[in-house]
Amino acid sequence: MPQYYNLINGNIITVDAHYPKATSITIQNGKIVNIDEPQSNIETIDLKGATLIPGFTDSHFHLKNFGKRLDQLQLKGVKSAQQIAEIVMAKSNELPKGAWITGFGWDQTRWPSQEFPNKVLLNKIQNHPVMLTRIDGHSMWVNDAALKLGGYDINNLTSPDGGQIINNCILIDNAMNPIRGAQPEDSFDDVKRWIKTAAQTARNRGITNVHDAWQDADTVQAIQELIEEGEFPIRCYGMLASSDTNLLESFFKSGYYESELYTIRSVKAFIDGALGSRGAALLEPYSDNHCNCGLILISHEEFTELAQKCNDANFQLCTHAIGDRGNKMVLDIYANTIKNTPNHRWRIEHAQMVTDEDIPRFATHQIIPSMQPSHCTSDMRWIDKRIGKNRLSRISRWKSFIDLGIPIPGGSDCPIEDGEPLFEYYAAVTRQNHSGWPEGGWQPEEKLDRLNALKMFTTWAAFGEFSEHRRGLIQEGYDADFTIYDNDITTCKPSEILNSKLIATIVNGTFVHNPNQL
Repeated sequence: MPQYYNLINGNIITVDAHYPKATSITIQNGKIVNIDEPQSNIETIDLKGATLIPGFTDSHFHLKNFGKRLDQLQLKGVKSAQQIAEIVMAKSNELPKGAWITGFGWDQTRWPSQEFPNKVLLNKIQNHPVMLTRIDGHSMWVNDAALKLGGYDINNLTSPDGGQIINNCILIDNAMNPIRGAQPEDSFDDVKRWIKTAAQTARNRGITNVHDAWQDADTVQAIQELIEEGEFPIRCYGMLASSDTNLLESFFKSGYYESELYTIRSVKAFIDGALGSRGAALLEPYSDNHCNCGLILISHEEFTELAQKCNDANFQLCTHAIGDRGNKMVLDIYANTIKNTPNHRWRIEHAQMVTDEDIPRFATHQIIPSMQPSHCTSDMRWIDKRIGKNRLSRISRWKSFIDLGIPIPGGSDCPIEDGEPLFEYYAAVTRQNHSGWPEGGWQPEEKLDRLNALKMFTTWAAFGEFSEHRRGLIQEGYDADFTIYDNDITTCKPSEILNSKLIATIVNGTFVHNPNQL
């Protein structure tokens, strides 16, 4: 790939209000050096009218988990607990006695009963511990063999703090930890392979950068080695796992890590669970479970201590909060911790359910909501039963945030969602599923216009990682990171967004994915 070249005859969307459209750009050594002034006597590539945008950033991604779950039983879309049990039984016949069977992606809201399964189905499999993680990653379905290995007394199951056990086989949030601890440790070679696969898949979908939301020591080392070996084709903004105290202390002492493709200057924490498994922390009980207000996964004291340590070390804190009570708790502690800290850019990951009273606090304290549009369109099928119609206005309040001048980095939470940027963009502008339901969009007052939806995955994503001075716009001096489609997703019919074809992905001036051979 040449280091100095022109891209011409394109529909170039700059996302720059001062110069919104261009037809050509010139790239030299990974940077944009000219716009609309092609240079002579260098290689020139004809875009043939294709649409070029600043490279898509997925601001909430899980590289290791995405790769790892590709190795597990794929349960997304399976239509009943019985079908899943049959899949697991078939797998058990292929494995030696005692081997773990793991799967990912089941969703009881898509089953006829819409209820959590009982323990009978998986307990037919006695020679293998079974652990099947729900689509949201906040609950798992296990058999007795797995419970015993996790140290549970199957005759007297008790829920731990921050966790819940349902039907003697469904473990919610912190109740999952003993099962995870009982599994064989991931080998470093596997971690590295999973991350490589995930990064390559992201590149093939037009993603140029991910904010990887939970990195342990092996993940950090694997990404560094892959970059050295030329096997990591995208950029990565790493969030360190808050539970890995040794890793945190090491980085707090040494400071940020920054290279061309990889930056670490943030920490990821969890406050609550997810709405689908009723683990998200709510101010009032769930409408379909009147004795349950969800779970708080970390004590007020522990979270306050973590926040202070991040503030002292000048590390950004990014906290998972989905329920309205979870968001309120994070806002309270953030506000008390960062009141004298400029440009902290602390984030709430998901911010999925927020009250009218708490929306302005994001602006007051300059807290960033990092949000995933397809969470809204995945949950809209059943959310009214879960929280009641009177609370629906608190869900996925994208326009409410933007109207107050609050930037929203957009992501997918892959592998919870598919990790396809066009799916997220489409959800942001339509609030519909891929069949166009519901007509007009769900809670349509929160839909975004095309430009603001694009900013979620470009300009505001860059702001969320402190790189707005070099990414997220098409401007001279900025990184040459681009996503190129055959279709103008900012003007086409909404239904045509999903049919747009990826022409190429460019990172640091290099074509890292070019299926159409521009």
